[in-house]
Amino acid sequence: MTVPNRVRLAPAGGNGRPLAVAALIVAVLAFGVLKPWGGEPQPGPAPVAAGRPTAPTAATPAPVGVAAAGPAASSGDGGPCSWGLAWRLFTAETTDIGPVRTWYGLQPLEASGPTDPRIEVVRIHSTSIGELGYCSISRPGPTHILGTQAWRLRPGGSAQPVLLAPEPGAAPSDPDTGVIYGPPALLASSLPSTGAWPLATYVFGIHLATKPGSEEWFAVQIL
Repeated sequence: MTVPNRVRLAPAGGNGRPLAVAALIVAVLAFGVLKPWGGEPQPGPAPVAAGRPTAPTAATPAPVGVAAAGPAASSGDGGPCSWGLAWRLFTAETTDIGPVRTWYGLQPLEASGPTDPRIEVVRIHSTSIGELGYCSISRPGPTHILGTQAWRLRPGGSAQPVLLAPEPGAAPSDPDTGVIYGPPALLASSLPSTGAWPLATYVFGIHLATKPGSEEWFAVQIL
């Protein structure tokens, strides 16, 4: 009696276990990617918008020189010559922005006369100066002023006396602290003074009582 051959069907290349394992791995990977237990997907960080670079702000240049405009002094406080810690040249003028009062550093010195080349000259660019004068040192002690004379320098170096007239309403409360003058008139001319100091170089001689014969000199050139 012939025994029939038995045939067993199996996956090609091996038994059925590797195929089952592969199927399990695929299921696990799909499960991990889908993550059915998670919530909504979280948005990533917002993109940073690229703006234009900001140009550096230019610093405002500091004023050059020693002139400083300031508000009018209140009455009874010494006027424009309060707090006399140093000699100062004072001017007042009317500009497009209104009245302007200005103080300049001043260093008077002893000289032989109005044409002495050692006299310091303060240069001012203005055509509308209505008041011009000086403030003396009044602290720690006052400087006693006996009088002031002025000259206008002519081309070539000669000096012409000018008549100084204190400006009404602008005089310091203490005459030893300084004096403010209106536009001058030439002693040799009968023409009336204009409303502003004419363009010229003026030399001032201040007579002091600190010691006999003491004088201090300075000059102003209005351009």
